[in-house]
Amino acid sequence: MTDRTIASRPSLEQVIAIIDFMENHPALGLGQLKGLEGRSQSKKLWFKLTRIVNTMNGPTRPMKSWVKYWADKKSTVRAKVISSGGDPNHLTSNIEKRIWDLFLSKDDGNKARSSVKLESQFMDGTEYDDEVEDNDDHDTSLSFEEPVDFEERQMVVLEKLVKVMSSQAEALNQASQAAVAHAQAMEKLAEASDIQARAIDRLANTFTTMSGVTHEVRDAIVDIDASLKRLYTAPT
Repeated sequence: MTDRTIASRPSLEQVIAIIDFMENHPALGLGQLKGLEGRSQSKKLWFKLTRIVNTMNGPTRPMKSWVKYWADKKSTVRAKVISSGGDPNHLTSNIEKRIWDLFLSKDDGNKARSSVKLESQFMDGTEYDDEVEDNDDHDTSLSFEEPVDFEERQMVVLEKLVKVMSSQAEALNQASQAAVAHAQAMEKLAEASDIQARAIDRLANTFTTMSGVTHEVRDAIVDIDASLKRLYTAPT
């Protein structure tokens, strides 16, 4: 996966899909999945969401990149509201308003500062949950940066392999159709050549027959001429 692919802006379809998914899983969207069980559930949901958005029009990203995108998106919306004096009416995008109403409208200052801190940690690859607070439930052994990368690499490779195989199958199908069309064309050409050969043969026979008739007519004329000469030269 290239840096260009990862750096590409998500499509509107992908952004809406992320928000819809978070609305259906608010604990994930709010960063409330904590502890051993919560982090395991968070991993599964993010993996599922990654597979969904990577099949849509737009860039294909690894899971941690989508996690970061969601954290950055919420931080951007929060920053806009804060810079406007806390008035969310200054948000001009319906998507940003929806993110605010669903996930940020009940935030307090401590959560906002925690979010900024964790987004910075995410840049270093040390966290994957947005707004996960440092507490006794945090188990660093559950950090799935490397396993996730491996799983996602496998998934990406498999998806690419399926696409390549599909393209190959389509190419073979087209080649097969072209071969059938070529065979049919050759068969028609052979039939046309056979018809032409028979026509030439008939024409040759006709010329041969005409030649024989011409010789017979010539011989008859010669005989008639000889007979007339004898008739006129005979004594009276």
